[in-house]
Amino acid sequence: MPAVMTPLLFYMLLLPEAPEELVARLQPVVAEIRGLEFKRPVAVRTATPAQARAHFAGRAKRLWPEERARLDQRVYAQLGLLPAGFDLMASLLDVLEEQALGYYDPGSDVFTIVESAASSAMAPVLVVHELTHALDDQHFDLDALLQAGDDDDRSAATAAVVEGSGTAVMSLFLLREVGAGRLTTEAVRELHRSEAQRAQRLVAAPPVLQRGLLASYVLGMAFLLRGDPTRLPGGLPARDLDRAFRDPPRSTEQVLHPEKYWDDAHRDDPAAVALPDLSALLGDGWTLRGRGNLGELVLATMAGDSALRLDAPELAQPSRWTNAAAAGTAGDVFHHYANDERSVTLLLTRWETERDAAEFQDGLRTVPRARSYRAGSGVVVLAGDPLGAAAERLAAQALQAVDP
Repeated sequence: MPAVMTPLLFYMLLLPEAPEELVARLQPVVAEIRGLEFKRPVAVRTATPAQARAHFAGRAKRLWPEERARLDQRVYAQLGLLPAGFDLMASLLDVLEEQALGYYDPGSDVFTIVESAASSAMAPVLVVHELTHALDDQHFDLDALLQAGDDDDRSAATAAVVEGSGTAVMSLFLLREVGAGRLTTEAVRELHRSEAQRAQRLVAAPPVLQRGLLASYVLGMAFLLRGDPTRLPGGLPARDLDRAFRDPPRSTEQVLHPEKYWDDAHRDDPAAVALPDLSALLGDGWTLRGRGNLGELVLATMAGDSALRLDAPELAQPSRWTNAAAAGTAGDVFHHYANDERSVTLLLTRWETERDAAEFQDGLRTVPRARSYRAGSGVVVLAGDPLGAAAERLAAQALQAVDP
C-alpha cells in the first residue's frame, strides 16, 4: 500500500488556544528541534470530519489510484493478508477519519484542524508533529518524494522518513515539556488513555493494515535514530534527517535493519526482480492485470511470527517488526493474472542465500506451503484459483528469473 500521508495516530488534538496562535508559538520550537528554519509561516484552517475524510479520499486517489487499490486488495486477499470481502480502501478511510483531528497537506501547504476537536493542554503534541511536516515540505517537497516511482516497498520506506521525522520531533518536544514541568502527570495520563481508546480499531484490523498504518511512525523514528530510539533525549541528528530526505532508503528492509542504509561499508540497496509476462503459460484468455512488490515488512506478515502488541514498550525496536523467516530478502515482485472470474497471484521472492529462501518457505503462514515452490535462492508462491498442471510450469519459469 503506497503512503497516503496519514494524520498522526494515537495523539489527541485538543486546543487550549486559538489555532493560529498555537501554530505561530510552536513554529520556532519545531525549527530549533528539527535544525531547520521555516521559509514562510504555515497557514492554518479548520475543517469538519466529513471534509477531512474527503481530503484523505482525494489524496488517496492521487497517490493510490482506485484501480491500483482494487488490485492490491485482490492480491492481499489471495495471499492471505486480508479476509475475504475486506474493503481495504474503505477500512483505511474509516481509520483515518476516526484519527484525523488535524493534518498537514503538502499539496496546499496548509495545516488543517478538525472543528470537532475540543480544548485541552495536549494540543501542542499533534501541532508539533504536523508543523514538522510543513517544515520538511518547505525544504524537501514531500509530495515529490512520496510520488517518486511505482515501487511500493520504496514508497513505504520513504513514508517512514517523512512520518519518522514528525514523530521524532514530537517525541523530543514531549520529553522536554515533561522535564520542564509544563506537561502535567494528568496530561500524560490523558495521552495514554487516548492511545488505548484510539488503538482499539487498529487492534482489530488485519496485521498487514496495522503495519501499514503504524510502521512509518514507529519504525521511521527508530530508523532516523540509526536503530536506537534511546538516542532521542540527546537531540535529533539534523544531518542524518537531511540525508535521509535527500537520499531516502530504498526498501523497508533498510528501515527494519538501519545498518543496511547508514553503514556505507555494508549498505544493501535492493536489486529489482524482473519477471516477464507469463500469461501464455496459463492458456487462452489469461492476461496480466497488474504487478507490484511487497518488501520485508509485508513478507514478515506472511511468514514467521507477525503478531504486534501495540502496547508493548519494545514496539519501538525494529527487530519486533520482522522475523527470521522474512530477513535476508533480496527483492520480490508479484504478478496478478485473470481470466474472466478466475484469477491467480504469483509472488516471486529472491533471497540472499538458499538458507534464507528455505526459512521463508518453511515459515509461510498465510498461504499453504504446498502452493510454494523453491529453487536455489528463489521462492515462488501461487495463490488464488487452482491452476492444475499449469502451476508447476508457471513456478518453474518464474524461478528462472532468479537463477537464469
